[in-house]
Amino acid sequence: MKASSKKLRKILQEWRKRKNGQFVVYSKDNKRFVVPLCYLNHPIFRVLLEMAEEEYGLPIHGPLRVPCEKELVEYILGVFAKVDSIALHNFKEENNAKILSTVLSSYV
Repeated sequence: MKASSKKLRKILQEWRKRKNGQFVVYSKDNKRFVVPLCYLNHPIFRVLLEMAEEEYGLPIHGPLRVPCEKELVEYILGVFAKVDSIALHNFKEENNAKILSTVLSSYV
């Protein structure tokens, strides 16, 4: 394993410990994005972080800069948000169905 991958892993672990659940990323053209920590688990975001490491190195302190334009970052975050929304909707639907079946079975 590369030493830089270990550093990246350590930084990600530190970010996950934060209480507010978010971190800041800047695009190549200095657009600021506040990103939920849960996005760190997604493989696409991992690739983006590896690209940032190759392009700029790893920051010791401060926000991360990714090597792409703001439109691409907006698109990626939009896809993540849509997937999260669909997953939440499906979770609610599944739980509502379970609750409804439990309630109905108690009346039968």
